[in-house]
Amino acid sequence: MTGVPEKSVKGKILVVDDEERICQAVKTSLQRIGYHVETSLDAMNALEKIHQGSWDMVICDIKMPVMDGMTLLDRIKEYDSNIVVLMITGYASIESAIEAVKKGAQEYIPKPFSPGQLRFVVERAFERKRLIEENLHLKTELGQANVRNVVVGKSQVMEQLFGLIAKVASTDSSVLITGESGSGKEIVARLIHFRGARADAPFVTVNCSAIPRDLLESELFGHQRGAFTGAFDTKRGSFEQADGGTFFLDEIGDMRLEMQAKILRVLEEKKIRKVGSENEVPVDVRIIAATNKDLGEEIKAGRFREDLFYRLNTVLIAIAPLREYKEDIPLFARHFLKVFATEMKKPVTDFSEEALSLMTSHDWPGNVRELRNAVERALIFAGPGELIRTSHFPPELREKAGTNSYSVAAKDFKNLRAFELDYIREVLDACDGNKARAAEILGISPSTIWRKLQEES
Repeated sequence: MTGVPEKSVKGKILVVDDEERICQAVKTSLQRIGYHVETSLDAMNALEKIHQGSWDMVICDIKMPVMDGMTLLDRIKEYDSNIVVLMITGYASIESAIEAVKKGAQEYIPKPFSPGQLRFVVERAFERKRLIEENLHLKTELGQANVRNVVVGKSQVMEQLFGLIAKVASTDSSVLITGESGSGKEIVARLIHFRGARADAPFVTVNCSAIPRDLLESELFGHQRGAFTGAFDTKRGSFEQADGGTFFLDEIGDMRLEMQAKILRVLEEKKIRKVGSENEVPVDVRIIAATNKDLGEEIKAGRFREDLFYRLNTVLIAIAPLREYKEDIPLFARHFLKVFATEMKKPVTDFSEEALSLMTSHDWPGNVRELRNAVERALIFAGPGELIRTSHFPPELREKAGTNSYSVAAKDFKNLRAFELDYIREVLDACDGNKARAAEILGISPSTIWRKLQEES
């Protein structure tokens, strides 16, 4: 019994020391300020308690028989890296205490210590833990805000996609998302996470094609100190960081076979093993994987495991390329225009009919990402409050669409000054922003180019 009402408990602490006198003194001191405290006289018993319950903090002595505090620290961090560990040390072992901090202990408390010193260190450690948790919560809220800003298309393709997302989000099944580059695979993964039961837990992303192959295992599973050259500290992997939440494996089709086998093992056993460690750590994650490859063809070619494919493919979401639902392009484009206008502190305007026609006639091989970038570029080149016109889009986009940027279609009239500025921008683009070269082509001075652009601003 702690003597502290359950609702007022500030945190759950396990004290580990082979001296019962110290255990009881620490317990009494911390119970008085609202903590639930239990004690253990040896590290093995402490590990049993840690595996059986949920703990916020462990306070342990460095010097103990059978298993010392340093070894216990390693075992705790392997099991649950979120548990705060404080080390008790005699003055003769300060160097060991510093080493313990390097290995993951938050602080050390030198003997002898007063109840006031103990309480101060414990309260400070809990305050740090609270700030870290608040930071994670803030990141989650920002992620949710990004998802809330996703525009829902009105096409049948988009209606079917969002209907499927709603169904999948309510489950905890593994999901495989396929689609071309830029089609929005990560956005779909985030929607599934933030609309599901794990929304308040971490959403962790790893791009399998962006991390060097020899570093991917450490990135995914973490490593023990000394596991390889340069491994100076024990590191939590992405699976541990995602514990309780969702782990998004982007471009899993680029993962080598031996790593695929380890991912399969996590799916089957819900456990991971750090590089350089023999101990297994339980993890509770929902895995969402994505690829722009045809995994059926990859399996035939021997580059992807069939058993992993079937474990991931519990639910398959195939995202259509943007060219298959062009009716949503104006809606997406106006959404991006509003977002970028807010970021650039420019008045929100609209697109000319010719600009809308340009966008809907383009096939967008880079999909929604390419459209987003094109709208951003167009707004950069448009004047404040100016209607977005075809001339503001990248030249290669206009060329592919067969659009003459200087046409005077009835609904896209421009005055002479607008034509002049558009032409100056075109030449500057062709010269990669080199004003001297552009001035030579235009037959004017570089200062004239600068003045005309400044006058527009």
